[in-house]
Amino acid sequence: MELTRELQEHSGFRWVLDQLTPMSPFGRTAARTLRWYGPGQEAELERELDNVALALDLWNTDGGSPLRGVTRCLPLFHDIRGSFDRDPGSPFDIVELFEIKHFLVLLEQLIQAYETLTPFAGLSFSPVGEALALVDPDGRRLPAFAIGNSYHEGLAPLRSEKSALEKAIRAAGGEEKPALLERRRELAVQEDQLELEVRRDLTRKLMAFREGFLSNMDALGHLDLLLAKAKLARQYSCVRPALSANGSISLSGLRHPQVAKELAERDEAFTELDLELAGGCTVITGANMGGKTVSLRSVVLSLLLFQCGYFVFAKSARLPIFHQVSLILADSGPGAGGLSSFGREVHLLDKLLRQAGDGRFFLALDEFARGTNPQEGAALARALVRYLGGLDCVALMTTHYDGVSDAAGAQYQVAGLVREIDGDQNDDPRRRIARRMDYRLISTPPGAPCPRDAMRVCRLLNLAPELIELLQTDL
Repeated sequence: MELTRELQEHSGFRWVLDQLTPMSPFGRTAARTLRWYGPGQEAELERELDNVALALDLWNTDGGSPLRGVTRCLPLFHDIRGSFDRDPGSPFDIVELFEIKHFLVLLEQLIQAYETLTPFAGLSFSPVGEALALVDPDGRRLPAFAIGNSYHEGLAPLRSEKSALEKAIRAAGGEEKPALLERRRELAVQEDQLELEVRRDLTRKLMAFREGFLSNMDALGHLDLLLAKAKLARQYSCVRPALSANGSISLSGLRHPQVAKELAERDEAFTELDLELAGGCTVITGANMGGKTVSLRSVVLSLLLFQCGYFVFAKSARLPIFHQVSLILADSGPGAGGLSSFGREVHLLDKLLRQAGDGRFFLALDEFARGTNPQEGAALARALVRYLGGLDCVALMTTHYDGVSDAAGAQYQVAGLVREIDGDQNDDPRRRIARRMDYRLISTPPGAPCPRDAMRVCRLLNLAPELIELLQTDL
């Protein structure tokens, strides 16, 4: 499945990824390279979640002290992948050889630290001893690299002559110095040629370990990402989702971390949600500004996180694996050029249904067909609920239209504006609504009428009294 930028942004998945704190360039690359675990890959997904759980246990043990050897090394790595993408006839330069030695010395230390831990399933490192011996023949593990005399038998005598010649140049008179300088130039050229020969030989030998280097970089990235996933789960009290045996979705204490953070910055709290979604379409109705769209986004975010091997922002979660997870928000794109908001919705729905093919999919729709006239919009929404009920899918739709949930498998309703509060007429209208709103989702029988809270919302938003009076007359 393609995790489009739009889907990541609208669901909040991109926001979650931005909260990750991998420590190495390889971990940052792994975090950007999303792995989607689809149907048939349940065992691989469970293994990834096992690894995240192990990493979380390590973070929770003595403040993460078992990980200190690993976490000390990870930030010190440099990205040297580019050095191994080269023409065979192009030798490493001195800087590249230094970076390779730095990588190998650091990797040796990390492997030693990693071997003291309970191993992560499917995560291992290739031996580095032979490659390290090439760039550190003396075994001193010093943080520097130079082409020493041991690399070529001709270097020691040449350098000895060159050193003696430099002493002679410093002591020479004016007549002798030009000849000595010319000889020194000749020796320097010979030394450069020998060092080039050494670098070519080292390049050839090191490139023989190319696959081992690359596999170790991948392993470093995976290890770093596992630690970042676990650290994120620890910071936000995320839970490991269980695999649903019957294909239904069960979420308890669900929250959307991005919205929760924004609310916390305003000294407000996120109302956690409980949902049970089976096959077919479930409908959510409720007051304007009642959090219906946030409910959609929270469910989609949980599914995306789960199928990418992350813990989810809930107290408990039981989730199935889908071939595709989709979200159509009101007025969202991209659609075909020149289409209205309703046209874009229909275009996206058609595209997603065609892409779903024979696979099982999840589809979330926010206020579908609200952009056309109410009579046709309600009819289209009702037809879509019936249509989805005949497909191999789990769907969730928010709506203000009556009768849409008649054919739905289940219906939830936002508890709505249930609190009566006086004395805040001069306060911010949004806060006035939030104080009175109960954002909990309450299970109601399919076919229950949609709430009628628009007039109260208008009053709380300080709509002109004269206009409200006219509205009441027309209702």
